[in-house]
Amino acid sequence: MLKRTALLLLAAALCLGGTACKKEMTQAEHQAEKKKEFRVKQKQVAIKAYKDLADKYPDSEFAPKAKEKLQQLGPLTATPAPKKK
Repeated sequence: MLKRTALLLLAAALCLGGTACKKEMTQAEHQAEKKKEFRVKQKQVAIKAYKDLADKYPDSEFAPKAKEKLQQLGPLTATPAPKKK
């Protein structure tokens, strides 16, 4: 009985420590996270491209559309730090 209690306490301590009971991501969750990261990066690239176009060629026929797209996309956000595995 004492051994069983000790093992249960050890298991509980490991779970509370985080590493032993850490939830593994499913393939679908991993894919969804990668997709989200890709979309954030693509949005940042688009914002930079529209900003460059509007700044470098303000008299271009495309400058008003670029400024409109910039308003729709919002401000350039900081690049998220890569997650440690």
